[in-house]
Amino acid sequence: MSLARASLCRSVFEAPIAFELKLDRIIPVGGDHLVLGIVERVQVDSSANAGNYKMAGELWKPLESMAGNYAGLASTFSIDPRNRQE
Repeated sequence: MSLARASLCRSVFEAPIAFELKLDRIIPVGGDHLVLGIVERVQVDSSANAGNYKMAGELWKPLESMAGNYAGLASTFSIDPRNRQE
C-alpha cells in the first residue's frame, strides 16, 4: 500500500521543499491579519536532505512570503544544547 497521494496544490517547481497547508484561522492583528495553517503534506526532494534527519538549509535557500514581500534565511547557526540555560 502506498501512502503517497497526488496533490492538486500549486507549488514552485524549483523548490526542493514544499508544504501543503489547510487554513486553520485568520486572526486580526492591528490593521492586518495573521494567517495560520495546518501542514497537510510535505514534499521533500533528496537534494535538500543533509542526512541524519536534517535539512541542508544552505543548499535549498528557504524563502518566506511576508505581506506581499519575500524574505530569505540570511545565515544558519547552531546552539550547543549543553550550554542552554533553563
